[in-house]
Amino acid sequence: MSTTSPGTRNRLGLWALTATHAANDFYTGAVAALLPFFVLHAEYSYAAVAGITLAATALSSVAQPMFGYLSDRYGMRWMSLAGLLAAGAGIALSGIVVDSYAAVWIVVAISGIGVAAYHPAATMEARELGGGTSGSMSLFSVGGNVGVALAPSAVILVVGTFGLSGSGFLMIPAVVLGLVHVLVSWKHLFSRTVATERAPAAAKASIPDDWRAFAWLTAVLATWSVAYVGTSTFISLYSIQRFDVTTGFASIALSVFPAAGAVGTLAGGWLADRFGRLRIVRTGYLLAAVSAIAIVLAPSPVIVIVAAAVLGTGLFLPFAAQITLSHSYLPNRIGMASGVTLGLTLSLGGLVSPLLGSIADHTSVQSVFVIVAVLLVAGFALSFILKERRSGPVQSFQQQNESSELESAND
Repeated sequence: MSTTSPGTRNRLGLWALTATHAANDFYTGAVAALLPFFVLHAEYSYAAVAGITLAATALSSVAQPMFGYLSDRYGMRWMSLAGLLAAGAGIALSGIVVDSYAAVWIVVAISGIGVAAYHPAATMEARELGGGTSGSMSLFSVGGNVGVALAPSAVILVVGTFGLSGSGFLMIPAVVLGLVHVLVSWKHLFSRTVATERAPAAAKASIPDDWRAFAWLTAVLATWSVAYVGTSTFISLYSIQRFDVTTGFASIALSVFPAAGAVGTLAGGWLADRFGRLRIVRTGYLLAAVSAIAIVLAPSPVIVIVAAAVLGTGLFLPFAAQITLSHSYLPNRIGMASGVTLGLTLSLGGLVSPLLGSIADHTSVQSVFVIVAVLLVAGFALSFILKERRSGPVQSFQQQNESSELESAND
């Protein structure tokens, strides 16, 4: 008989899941980190590299809510592992097929679908392991920040050493951390867990879904999405174009942005549990708007780096709070809420990214950050429409299985 307590197993599982989140979102960061190399070595235009960002997010925007529905309906936890491996495979192939823009677009799209498949199932598991608190969700979320932050350095190391054809080495995080996830959580990954759609009718009826509140949260997230993807895509190119710095120096801002986001995510989850989610959401958007304006007005590339750090902190302060708010608005559709919430944080921004690229081609990259600043001000204003709502208690895996067994006995 195992002497490991359920609480210890849950903590270990949450940490392992957080590590896979780092690996999964590493590939999101790798897309942005590869863009300057596509411009400099493959001679892609700004519009073309923005199209690659679109490839990473276009199908994801449709697929992620679908994967969320499947997680709600069937409890398909293994999708987190399959998504992670697909995300890694797409990016690993992108540099190898760089001579064909269409091939790059396709493999990056496959990576985006993998990212989409990962998030709903993994977020549902993180919610159950952490009891649904903003603090536990911030720990899971910060894994994504860490992965994105590590991507530029890893891409520069790999591409600088082996060229774009060496991108296959970028598959390593998916394989290693995917294996760790299997070793720690194999019982949950490959067993059929109790899905939301199968929850007892009385429990579902006690807390109805609030689609109106969820729609307003989606509108706020839309501004977040464009600001995040626009910054990730263009912050390095902005420093290169405006201050004529090297690719290596420009990538500092791209690394600092998600690293500061990790700090913001952890702090935001802790603060949201203590001072209220809505206060943290509004504070984050205001701080992000001010820092985006600072990037536009920056007199030197060093100021851009500092402002990018503040922007990352501000953008990610509300991140965990927004996820738990979505769960409280749709308590009977956690997978769908996660799919839309997490999908929208990348998908809409990716869809708009080619337009931002076209604006940058015809004016300057600075114009992109003017748009980012305006959208963040709009997000701050819309956040005052949101309302607080508490959801019911979150069942652990053991409680879910006991409920399932009881239902089967009653049947």
